[in-house]
Parts: sequence; structure tokens; C-alpha cells
Amino acid sequence: MRRWGGREGSRFESIGPAMAKGSSGTAAENGGGGERREAILTAAARVIARSGVRGLRVEEVASEAGVSPPLLYYHFASRQGLIRAALERASDKAPSAALRADSGAMSGYEAVEAALLAELDEARAVRDNAIVWGEVSATAVFEAELREDVKRVTEGWSATVAAAISRGMEDGSIRAGIDPKQAAEVLITLVDGLCNRWLAGAMERERARELLVAALRDTLAAG
Repeated sequence: MRRWGGREGSRFESIGPAMAKGSSGTAAENGGGGERREAILTAAARVIARSGVRGLRVEEVASEAGVSPPLLYYHFASRQGLIRAALERASDKAPSAALRADSGAMSGYEAVEAALLAELDEARAVRDNAIVWGEVSATAVFEAELREDVKRVTEGWSATVAAAISRGMEDGSIRAGIDPKQAAEVLITLVDGLCNRWLAGAMERERARELLVAALRDTLAAG
């Protein structure tokens, strides 16, 4: 994945909410605050998917979202704040987030398998979120202020998967005697690596999915 070692865009950080409030606004700006924020974050994900975190420019994100740059700063305060929010959104919108709502329609094993395989989906939104996650994680190697954010969302992902594994152990679809937390950490690390290889063109998506299915069976399958 691409790395970001610079501080492009820092000259914008002094733009305050007062400027945003004073702008006339586009159609997107005149909508609800939640809708505007979501439009900006969707645009940020698309820009990062095209150009990486290093190539993210506030003006390009604003143009993609159909808002003015001052409004973007009204919602996110700085470029760094936008990047953090993009990571949060990637976590919230990830297919694995579906595991938080246990409908009971699938066994625990089936739910974990479906959720993790969906992380390798070709849908644009899933792909964009995977790139955001990978890019911000790579950025944190060089930007220490992002490390706590990356750690927090990664731990949240792991906890979600671990809880689903525990449910599978209760319903008998996942074998007894494993450590749900450890298994979850191994599996999400594998998903991260497979996503990176697929997105970098080093592995076909179907091969990545085959390897994940095999690892899930070896790690979790009962009987």
C-alpha cells in the first residue's frame, strides 16, 4: 500500500467554523448536517481510493462532495481530522460490522465466514473502505498521532469478530476449546493481508477468498 510521510494541506488548518458559516453553500451544503458529513466522508473515501492518503487534497474532496472547502473544515477542523473520520467510517461501514447485529438467521460459523469473505467484495464501497483502512494504517507507521485511532478501530473489529466466534461456540458450529480473542486477531490479520495483496494486484480475489475459507475451516470449524 502507498505511504504518506508528509503534511500536505496543513496550511488549511487555520480555517475556522466562522468561514464555513458565512459561505453561501451549494445544494449539498444546504442539506442536513448529517447528510453533508456523510457526503464528505464518501468523497474522501473515493479520493483516497484513487490517490491514496498522500494524494488526498481537501479541495478535491470538497469538489467530489459538492461542498465548499470551508464547510469541510466546519465539520472536520483539519485534514488530519478528515482522515481520522474516514477511518472511523471505513470501520463502521465494513461488512464485518454486520456481526454486531445477531439476527440468528445463520450459525455463528456461517456469520463469521460470510462477514469476513464480504471484506473481499468487489463492490465499490467495500473496496474503497478497504483502501481507506489500508492507507490510514500505513500512514500511521509515519504519523504517530494516527496510531491510537488505528489501534482503537482494529481492536473494535477484533472484538466484534471474537464475540461472533463465542456465539458460534455456544451454538456448536465453532469447535470448543479455542480462544475467541486470539482466533479473531489471527483472522482479521489474515483478512488485512489478503486485502492488501488483492488490491495491490499481487493475488486474484478468488484465490484470496479460497485461502480465507481454508483458514476459517482450519481455525474454527467444528467436527
